[in-house]
Amino acid sequence: ENPFPGKMFNRPTEKGTAGVDVYKGCVIDYKGKAVTPDVFTKVLTGDAAGLAGVGSGKVLQSSHKDRVFINFVDHGGVNIIGFPETTMHAVELISALKKMHTAKMYKELVFYLEACESGSMFQ
Repeated sequence: ENPFPGKMFNRPTEKGTAGVDVYKGCVIDYKGKAVTPDVFTKVLTGDAAGLAGVGSGKVLQSSHKDRVFINFVDHGGVNIIGFPETTMHAVELISALKKMHTAKMYKELVFYLEACESGSMFQ
């Protein structure tokens, strides 16, 4: 069992020395059951209306002048990436990225995807 639920430490400390909780003071926009492929897609594509009452409701509000960086870290498999209770298929992710491109939501886009079989998401 986790002795420090809701806390995250970035380095070990000597026994008896308190670590620094790097989550303290952070605002988390989406967590728990609100972390789904549908919510992720709506955040990426700027669909604020589709997120009414979900998490903070924040979405990407970028334009053709912006550099966008996306960092996604979770489990994965061939053509899927993991979310807490489900998965997202490569077709869904590519569709969201194409929608962003069509809507001119970035000048440059960098997408770091750290998951097993992550390369299969872009084939």
